[in-house]
Amino acid sequence: MDNSAQIRAAASRLFATHGYDGVSLQAIADSVGVAKQTLLYHYPSKDLLRRAVLEHVLEHWRRTLPAILQAVTSGKRRFQALTEELITFFDSDRDRARLLARELLDNPTDTKRLMVESLRPWILLVSEYIREGQKIGLIRANVDPESYVLHVIILVIANVANMSAMSTALTGAGDVQNRREIEQRHLAELVRLTRTALFVR
Repeated sequence: MDNSAQIRAAASRLFATHGYDGVSLQAIADSVGVAKQTLLYHYPSKDLLRRAVLEHVLEHWRRTLPAILQAVTSGKRRFQALTEELITFFDSDRDRARLLARELLDNPTDTKRLMVESLRPWILLVSEYIREGQKIGLIRANVDPESYVLHVIILVIANVANMSAMSTALTGAGDVQNRREIEQRHLAELVRLTRTALFVR
């Protein structure tokens, strides 16, 4: 991993843990083990670094979504595959979810704009699949397609970002052994809820 990627990864982790305002460029440089000037060579300002971090997280969807939609053609399996991929992406690196959750709270205007730029095309695409499912009676007629997609995104981000607190509430503070199993059950229930809300029985 080159310096630019290491700096971005460290910034992502620190912003997720402490928030954008709680992290200095020097702290990020120290975390990577480079001089602050090296960081500024790659990212001339803290705001440009923040934008690079967020764009890196959101770029995944621009790359991954079309492949899932083409690979899975059946209605129910397609939506389950999308939800599971969304969960897997955030669960495999929970700092991604924490970062977006913090940014939505701390910098709502900028983050909403960036999310609209990055996610709007595929939100519209998935919404169109929902409308097609409604026409053939597969999907509930009262589902608002765009709102449904946004709810799923926010549900996944919020659940994964707060997973350690929720699993502790479910297992107790001392029960670390069963925590991952409980977390997997919790995420499976999230998939079930999103599926139940969408499809006609």
